[in-house]
Amino acid sequence: MTRVATYRPGRVNVFDEMDRMMESMIGSGSSAKASRYPAVDAVEKEGSFELSIELPGYGKDDVEIKVDNNLLTVSAAELKDAKDEKKEEKKESVRYIMHERSGRSFTRTFVLPKDVDKENIEASFENGLLTLNIPKVPKAEPKKIDIKVK
Repeated sequence: MTRVATYRPGRVNVFDEMDRMMESMIGSGSSAKASRYPAVDAVEKEGSFELSIELPGYGKDDVEIKVDNNLLTVSAAELKDAKDEKKEEKKESVRYIMHERSGRSFTRTFVLPKDVDKENIEASFENGLLTLNIPKVPKAEPKKIDIKVK
């Protein structure tokens, strides 16, 4: 099975993987606000990979998707509402009882497998869920070569 991996410069992937395994077993011990990246599901299908990224509050025009060599990068700037909310907090005397929503900027980069068709990646956005369909390049079938007799 081919794997779509997350790319984070400056860190060794083995340690990232260990961190994820530990967090999935015992939890991170922090609130939802501590998560720096939106939640992602990656699925391998017979002819493609599919990435589903939760982006509540963001719109289609807030998100940018780029492919450079075998790196797929999804990013978004801080939401305008989140910036305005911070300014309002300073004006008023506001004390949050719980504050987990975040409209901050993010960049998430994934290492694509070599067997994908980067030219035909499709993206759709519905109800705060960004879905990327990344088609695989069809595997070359073995070709039989006939022997000619002279």
